[in-house]
Amino acid sequence: MDTIDKLNEFAQNQDFSSKQEFFDSILIDAGIQHIQKMTYSDADRVLLVLDESDASPEFTKSFLASASLQGMPNDVIAYILSSDTDGDGRSLSQEIFTDYTSPFEADSSPSRQIVQQRQQQFDLEL
Repeated sequence: MDTIDKLNEFAQNQDFSSKQEFFDSILIDAGIQHIQKMTYSDADRVLLVLDESDASPEFTKSFLASASLQGMPNDVIAYILSSDTDGDGRSLSQEIFTDYTSPFEADSSPSRQIVQQRQQQFDLEL
C-alpha cells in the first residue's frame, strides 16, 4: 500500500468537521483559493504555513487526509508526502506514518531511535 492509499484509508475513518476551520485557515494563510488546482509551489507554501504553525504529526496527517477528500491533486499530495522539510533524511510520510515525529523538526535524537525500535518490535509481533 502506497502512502496516498494509507492517507485515503485514514481519511475514510475520520470526522474532520471539528477541525475544518483550522484546515481552511492553513489554506487561506498559504494563499490557496482552489484546492483542486494546487501546484507544487502551492504545496511548498502549505508546508511553510504548517511549519510556522508548529503543526503536530497528527494534525499534519489529518490536514492532508482532509485535503485529499476535498480534491487536492494526488501528485501534489505525493509531493508533500515525499518532502523532507526538516532535512533529517526522513520523508514527511515516514514521519507521520512510521516515526510519529514532527516533519518540521530534525529528528536525530535517541528518542527517534526508540520510537523506531518500538515500531519495529510491534511490526514483528504482528
